[in-house]
Amino acid sequence: MKNLIYVLLVALSIGFSANDTMAQKKEDKVVCFKSNMDCGDCEKTITEYLKFEKGVKDLKVDHASNTILVKYKDGKNTDENLAKAVEKKGYIAEKISKEEYDEIVKETNETGHDHGSEKHND
Repeated sequence: MKNLIYVLLVALSIGFSANDTMAQKKEDKVVCFKSNMDCGDCEKTITEYLKFEKGVKDLKVDHASNTILVKYKDGKNTDENLAKAVEKKGYIAEKISKEEYDEIVKETNETGHDHGSEKHND
């Protein structure tokens, strides 16, 4: 009888730990890049391409600040694969921290962007 109780307790503890492991969802990850976009068409090209990459949940591409922010599901994609996707379209994807991204966007919003210098590389 003691053995039966012991076996049941062990089985229950294994069951609870398995449920805890399964309940842990993979977190969303955020990666930021500095790029070399010249115009709104460049921004649109990158946006249209990245939004179909695996796991992408949110995307902010801004040619004025030359920044890209991608929120994606961990396990579905990687920072490196997203950088390669940007580079495949002919743009630079230099990984930067979220803090650097925030600072660049803030500075661009404060100082503005000269639209007269926009050109599209063919």
